[in-house]
Amino acid sequence: MTITHHVRVHRSDENLAREGQLAWHIAEVAADPVAVEPEVVDMIINRVIDNAAVAAASLTRRPV
Repeated sequence: MTITHHVRVHRSDENLAREGQLAWHIAEVAADPVAVEPEVVDMIINRVIDNAAVAAASLTRRPV
């Protein structure tokens, strides 16, 4: 099921409610407690390992 969120720019003085912000909706989707398939778990583990490897490799490189 796809949910469409309508997004527009709000001025800072409009005081948009936190629940109406795009970041809030993204966080709701990210925190949704759904069942995770074993293949997805494997991909998550691979991403964590990859990110750690890139971070470790960056420790030995000089800034550009």
